[in-house]
Amino acid sequence: MKKIAYRGAIYIPAEVEDYHIQHRAPRRDGYSAPLWRLTDLYPDDVYSARAVQYYGDRTVCDPMSIAIVQAARDKPDMLISIYRAMPPVSGETDGINPGDWVTICRPYAVQHGRGLRGKYKIVTMKAKASDLFTDGNSIHEWGYDPL
Repeated sequence: MKKIAYRGAIYIPAEVEDYHIQHRAPRRDGYSAPLWRLTDLYPDDVYSARAVQYYGDRTVCDPMSIAIVQAARDKPDMLISIYRAMPPVSGETDGINPGDWVTICRPYAVQHGRGLRGKYKIVTMKAKASDLFTDGNSIHEWGYDPL
């Protein structure tokens, strides 16, 4: 019999819970900033013309992620396309769930998917800017924490 992990209101097969490892996504906890108000964590220059230079990772996604962040400034209800690379499983975990790591740049998700031994799929959905949080480690990586 396979072990089952419990997270929130969702039962997750053990092999999927193991995939999350110990690195948990940022959430609305007072230590993270919502996508629509990054100045809770970042300096004002995150909204400047030099933001790609200052906060990018030197990837193809830098201009895209910064443009999305800047467009969402002070717009908590703005809908943002989010993406997640995940192992090809099905069932309740087949999609984006609260607490998941997500990205706002599809090529970034593809890059992470390739790290899953080539066996992955990209799932996508729309989320409010007020439901996406960063801990400041990467402008491309967000925690999905809906109300």
